[in-house]
Amino acid sequence: MRIIILSALSIISLLLISCSNCKDSTKTNQEVTVQTQSNPTSIIQNLSLVTARVDEVLFKSETDYQIKVTVLVVEQNDDRPSIATPGNDYLLTPNFRYDNDKLLDSDINESLKKLSKISKGKEFKAEISLENEKGWFIQKVISID
Repeated sequence: MRIIILSALSIISLLLISCSNCKDSTKTNQEVTVQTQSNPTSIIQNLSLVTARVDEVLFKSETDYQIKVTVLVVEQNDDRPSIATPGNDYLLTPNFRYDNDKLLDSDINESLKKLSKISKGKEFKAEISLENEKGWFIQKVISID
């Protein structure tokens, strides 16, 4: 009879201990969830300041073209991550600024229009970025040689 009573007490004490552990782990999971939600991850756009040589211009119009380039120099920028690599070839698309499907009259758009007329072998300096599943975009033209 003593064995049965000791076994029953052992089982009850094990259940109580395991149940108290469940409450602690549930509380910990809830605390982690609250902490994660209060500190959301921020997304930073990659931006590379590059000097590139034109290999080919795929021209359709002044605002519809792409440029195949070889990146010669990538300048480091402490504010944003740079993922372009010198020596690699890229297909760049200009990122014109629009307002309700109307091309904005801006310095950025004007410089992107001028870039459409660049010749093979010429060099230019620009800010480029990679957008997921869309490819590389010229965000801003700094200079054209």
